[in-house]
Amino acid sequence: MIHPDRIGHLVIKVRNLERSRRFYTEVLGLQLMKELPEVKIIFLASNRRDHHELALAEVGEHAGAPNQSDIGLAHFAFRLNNMDDLRDAYRELKQHNVSICFTVNHGVTRSIYFLDPDGNQLEVYVDNPPEEIAEMCNPYLGLEKLDFALEEPGLRDYLGG
Repeated sequence: MIHPDRIGHLVIKVRNLERSRRFYTEVLGLQLMKELPEVKIIFLASNRRDHHELALAEVGEHAGAPNQSDIGLAHFAFRLNNMDDLRDAYRELKQHNVSICFTVNHGVTRSIYFLDPDGNQLEVYVDNPPEEIAEMCNPYLGLEKLDFALEEPGLRDYLGG
């Protein structure tokens, strides 16, 4: 039996490498670790961890869009440190006109799901406190929508800030 230590990295195909580079570096804050222009691939990491956590490989504008009803990757996620980071991420996504699919309190996490320029679904999340998770009958099934309309009175208290 194989016993992986952790998932090492993910490689996704993109239509336009420059457009995706801007999205993943300027919106998500990943750092460029290496570029191989001869094969149109870049390697990215958060906090310069590892040689790469994510690689983007250009396949061209002709490529079809991900289809939610097909088998394959549903989404991949980036863990954030705290609720302030999650609120900041929401603002950042809105500021860059990123398509937000939905927000949810899953129970184990509070999450924002959104699309990259090629229609791949991504998630940023923060873990809920262990004591909150312990009180839930099924912490993997929470589906309570989060409301990030920060202008609403009392919402900051609701979101934990």
